[in-house]
Formats: sequence, C-alpha cells, structure tokens
Amino acid sequence: MKNDISVIVSMLCEKTPKVMNLIQESFDMFIALRGYSVEEVMNNKNLLDGLNRHVNETLYDQMEMEYGSVIINIVFNK
Repeated sequence: MKNDISVIVSMLCEKTPKVMNLIQESFDMFIALRGYSVEEVMNNKNLLDGLNRHVNETLYDQMEMEYGSVIINIVFNK
C-alpha cells in the first residue's frame, strides 16, 4: 500500500512524545468526529483551519501550551 498523503506538523514547542501523542489523538478525533476524509480536510481551507484550532485548543487545555504552537498542513506526496 502506497502512502499518497503526508501530514506535516510545524511546531514552536518542544517535540516530546507526550506532545506528539496528543497531536495524533487530537487529529484522529477531529477526523472521526467531523466525518470528513483526510483528503477532504486537505482540500478545504475552512476544515484545515478548524483542524488547527482543534489541535491547538487541545494542547492549550491539556498541557497549557501557548495557542498557535502547532501548525498542521496536509499535502500529496510527489
């Protein structure tokens, strides 16, 4: 199976396993709760903005990290 999509996480904070796990959990929850595919989120700026808000709010709520510490982008692999 070939992976055609990459999730790029830009971080303005320390890349600890706890932070990375929380980002992954938050990402998965957003996709599951919204019912959109990763491709749909990638192609819709409003959904991508919502994903970034969701992840940053989760990090702020659970780890008291500064809002905007993480920026997520989803792209097709070449």
